[in-house]
Amino acid sequence: MTPFQWLAIPILGILATLEVRAYFRNHQPIHILREFVWLLGITLILFPRITTMLATLLGIGRGTDLVFYSFMLLSTGGMFYLYGRNYLLKRDVIELIRRDALRNATAGAGLDSGNSIRQPEETKGES
Repeated sequence: MTPFQWLAIPILGILATLEVRAYFRNHQPIHILREFVWLLGITLILFPRITTMLATLLGIGRGTDLVFYSFMLLSTGGMFYLYGRNYLLKRDVIELIRRDALRNATAGAGLDSGNSIRQPEETKGES
């Protein structure tokens, strides 16, 4: 095993163990997906030729390129997903703030004598 494998495998193993514990604690499906990612990382680090064989099958050539392309595509997809979720969250917060403002509004609130908008006075003598 290489020094990188000696370093990476225990770290990924700890992360995988923590995901299993988290899943049994709150039963959220995201922990299963994370567990799969950590186990896939362990497998590909232990057996790097798998990526090369898969890359050759897909016509990419090198396993490193396959990992890089996969990471770029998944990262971009993840960013678009998070952007969409953030946009929806902001929209919902704005809607809640508007509803709360209308529910708690009182007639004439917010207008005091110093800040009120005055209507233009009609000039005398003009028709």
